[in-house]
Amino acid sequence: MTLHRSVIKSSLRFCGTFVAAGMAFLLTSCNQVDYQPVPPDAVVLTVNHLGAYSSQMGDDETEVQGTVFQTTWKLIWQKQGDGWLVQRRLDSMDARGYHKNSMPNELEKKADLDIELGSDGIPRSITGYDSLHTVLSRISQADDYRETLLRSSDTTVFQALIRDVFRLRNMLPKGILKPKTALDISGVNSRLETLKLDSAVYQGSLSRQNLECLEYDAYYHRTDSLPLLVEQFFYSSVPHRKWKHSIWDPGEVDGIWHFSLDRKTGLPCFESLSEIGHIVLKDTAQKAEQPITLYRYEEDLYDRSR
Repeated sequence: MTLHRSVIKSSLRFCGTFVAAGMAFLLTSCNQVDYQPVPPDAVVLTVNHLGAYSSQMGDDETEVQGTVFQTTWKLIWQKQGDGWLVQRRLDSMDARGYHKNSMPNELEKKADLDIELGSDGIPRSITGYDSLHTVLSRISQADDYRETLLRSSDTTVFQALIRDVFRLRNMLPKGILKPKTALDISGVNSRLETLKLDSAVYQGSLSRQNLECLEYDAYYHRTDSLPLLVEQFFYSSVPHRKWKHSIWDPGEVDGIWHFSLDRKTGLPCFESLSEIGHIVLKDTAQKAEQPITLYRYEEDLYDRSR
């Protein structure tokens, strides 16, 4: 499976049609909707996750697959006091490629989590990451990248990321929503811990699995050296290995986080995360430089039918 650049580079969205992840969907309506969600007291969701990572050298049209993850877990959602308890339980994980045993943001999905939400839908507490760092510390990996792996698996980082996901799910304002409308990001940016948004746009409503789902995109950027993805670039293709002794500076990473929420309940229908990173490798011995592009794509499909 090759992750096509068109999937990550852009999603084409306009009134009447929605194109994402290489698939086209017909928007149910270009009209405004009144968003007044009522979360259920109890529901079980099956989440089907895909994580795919790839790279590209310079202007070469060949995109090299790195690692692919396919994960399924249950989300058990139930009312608790003035909030909710969300339990995440792993069903299965299948992976292939260079980082199948050492991609922290994917392997964290092995941990069974209990997430206590307040009345605002934001986590008050998250438990279940206790053993993850121990598991990752036993992975055989080049010493140059072990520190990055362990730092990226820090429990506090994962907890902050989960809090941010729930904050982003709750940023869609209640009331009348009109397609192709910019969303106010000042409030959510003041609370986000792991990123800051550049902009966000409500796209419109879309029929997913017989549900009316409301679609919006959050755009961001950051500067990052992406060491694990660069390591994957070196070792996922034989021609790339001649650059493995290179050095590089942090580069620009552009991201789109797409959210799709059930209009009635506010629970997720679908989510995807697309990132493109640009790094310039510098071989000091050969006095040569090589631009590379690193791709990350993740998606979660939430199924209520089981």
